[in-house]
Amino acid sequence: MRRKNVKTEATKSASTLLLGMLLLAGCGGGSGGSAAPTATMTSAATSTATVVATSAPTSTSTPVPPATATTKVTATPVDTVTAAPTAFETATPVDTVTATATSADTPTATATATATPTDTPTPTQTPTGVLPIAAAVARDANGVALHLNETITTEGVVTVSANVFANNKLKVFMQDGPDGIMVYHQSSADVDVFLHAGDRLRATGVVIQKDPTSDANPANGTVAINLTGQQPPTVLSSGNPLPTPRAVDLATLEATGNDYTGSLVQIANLKKVAGNWPAAGSKSTQVTVSDDGGTTTAILRFQKNTITQVMADKLTAIGDGTFGLVAIVVQDDPSSDGTLLSGYELWVRGADDIQPSP
Repeated sequence: MRRKNVKTEATKSASTLLLGMLLLAGCGGGSGGSAAPTATMTSAATSTATVVATSAPTSTSTPVPPATATTKVTATPVDTVTAAPTAFETATPVDTVTATATSADTPTATATATATPTDTPTPTQTPTGVLPIAAAVARDANGVALHLNETITTEGVVTVSANVFANNKLKVFMQDGPDGIMVYHQSSADVDVFLHAGDRLRATGVVIQKDPTSDANPANGTVAINLTGQQPPTVLSSGNPLPTPRAVDLATLEATGNDYTGSLVQIANLKKVAGNWPAAGSKSTQVTVSDDGGTTTAILRFQKNTITQVMADKLTAIGDGTFGLVAIVVQDDPSSDGTLLSGYELWVRGADDIQPSP
């Protein structure tokens, strides 16, 4: 549009100049009047050519290269393609899974180790027709045996040999797991097997509760199976390991003694607080002991056959010092309140059951 206007204006100027020259020539007359128009025409033509040649390239060359578009297209794919795979590949290998699995394995091993510690003896599976000792010695809330006066068959491992607690009577204890029962016969001469600690024994008899110290004492107490008038007991095997004694203190024994009667226990830090240690050859002797300075006490009994010279020497060495003890719990002479929930004693089997404290 601009090119057209320039050309038109130049042509229009040339025409006006030519017309003016002709008019002057016509008006002036004379010779030489024809030369002027010729020169003027030449000049007009030259002017027109110059204007057109000069203007055309200037207006045409202005709007040309879209360099911006090229730069934009090149930058966009480079940034997008390069960044995406790099970020994705870096995030792919996750080490968190491995760390989690490792830490999960650690508590499993620890839990297994923590669940193991227990000194409670495990009961042996009882054959059909044989009443477990735990059931045979079960009691009601007043301490009376649930199977009192019933004939039962039960079995367990003998924890004290036949001639330790009596000479002419059978007074042994046997245990299955943590539970124990006294095995009694009024005449050991009628028992044709000599029972040793470690024998596994099966016995049939009547459930009784008695004072294990003396048949003359009418008091009830320790649950026992009476073999008098029954078939002799059967030794199933010998040399069995004895049950592990349960650790207990005198306060617990005083409160829940029925749970321990007839079984082996272990008590630490005992001291004699009343009575005298027996000398070798003495008759049955008892002393009073305590593990808390005299607040809680119990009877510690030495049957005649346990008071050997070795025992007497060990007791003399202990004197008024502290000692540890393994013993069988019996119930002897409960209180007169009408219940069988007291009167617990500790019976020693021999010199190995008492050890001076370090």
